[in-house]
Amino acid sequence: MKKLIFAIIPLIVTVALASCEKAELGGEGDGTEEVGGTADDGDGGDNGGWYGGEDGNDEDLVYLGDTVDVETFRTHAIYGQVWVKGYIVGAATGAHNQRRYEFGPEFNFDTAILIADDPGEDDKDMTVPISLTSCSDDLRAGLNLVAHPENKGKFVWIYGVQETYLGLQGIKHIDALKPSDDFLD
Repeated sequence: MKKLIFAIIPLIVTVALASCEKAELGGEGDGTEEVGGTADDGDGGDNGGWYGGEDGNDEDLVYLGDTVDVETFRTHAIYGQVWVKGYIVGAATGAHNQRRYEFGPEFNFDTAILIADDPGEDDKDMTVPISLTSCSDDLRAGLNLVAHPENKGKFVWIYGVQETYLGLQGIKHIDALKPSDDFLD
């Protein structure tokens, strides 16, 4: 009986291995994607540190750590830290489960600022909200438009991760800030 078992086991292993197919890695066999998704095959997956590139157009690529304008930030999925640059155009809040946006001249909300590509922008859908609730007290005190309405129209670079915030693509946690030369004079 032992001889029969020792004869059957190799037969079972051989049949099992012979029935396995070779694993295909890549986008539909084109060899453009490696394990871990380090190249883009246009399926929107992880693509090795750059995002965008719709239809293979390298002009749309956004690299981690790059600086992008508000339009690019709003319209591209970016899965890492980037600099977004723009003008401070308003303030916002999500207090009491109500999203409210204001473009001045009077400001009542000190929990978020809105930045845009155009210093005169007054359409919330064309802005990026930046949370001031999770940053340092000094940064919040210096950026908010309630305490500093003169910051409206000033140019800033904000470094952080793209997240949905106040119903828009925004930044909930400021990792770095670079103000323009005339900022907070």
